[in-house]
Amino acid sequence: MVHHWPAIQNVSGQPSIALPAHVTDAGLPLGIQAVGRPGDEQDAFVACRADGEGFRVADAAAPLKVPA
Repeated sequence: MVHHWPAIQNVSGQPSIALPAHVTDAGLPLGIQAVGRPGDEQDAFVACRADGEGFRVADAAAPLKVPA
């Protein structure tokens, strides 16, 4: 099943940003989505920066597994 949650923000004019947050032991990437008020991108950026620092986003990337 595919969800298109960001499309709701696109239509309403709300800024939204998705961040990787964690990778499970099984390699499943998990993320967080921050949504701001319409026309207020700055709050969404600030929230993502704070969450990104807490979750060490740079270390949360899922490993790329290419079939042999």
